[in-house]
Amino acid sequence: MRGLKDFPREDRPNVAVVFFAFRIMVGIALLMFALVLSGIVLFARGKLETSPRWLRCATFGMPLGFIAVLAGWTTTESGRQPWTVYGLMRTSDSVTPSLTAGDVGLSWLLYVLAYIVIFGSGFILLRRLVRIGPADEHVDTDSDLLQPETRAARPLSAASASASGAAKAAGPDDVVPPSRRS
Repeated sequence: MRGLKDFPREDRPNVAVVFFAFRIMVGIALLMFALVLSGIVLFARGKLETSPRWLRCATFGMPLGFIAVLAGWTTTESGRQPWTVYGLMRTSDSVTPSLTAGDVGLSWLLYVLAYIVIFGSGFILLRRLVRIGPADEHVDTDSDLLQPETRAARPLSAASASASGAAKAAGPDDVVPPSRRS
């Protein structure tokens, strides 16, 4: 079997980048798996919503998937260097000769404008919803909707139940933590 040193230096990828990016990707995947497993255990015990440590870990774990994707992309792109197509085309030969800096700049500018419109519109919409606030409907604290046995297992299903004025007990197909089961 041929080792890395059997290839000319100019045909080798940057091994350190590939080595560490791969391990970061796999390590983050294991962290996310452990977070999910601990969440399943806490859910089964009915303590998921009241565990401040797990909730804090879940909050800090939100960007982990994105970081793992970036590490995987880095592993893939760095590991194939200096080749675009192994043995046939080097990355230095893959550049489009007719592509100018102005073309790249225009493309980048159009992407930036599209994202400004998308995120700006979303921000304006969310700001309006927050300013409007929740409905002014008065809910009695002793209502059947607030009792654990009849409280909706899905957050938005409570709105449809309150509109009709009738609450129903959680059914066998509803996902309800063990502490709320009747």
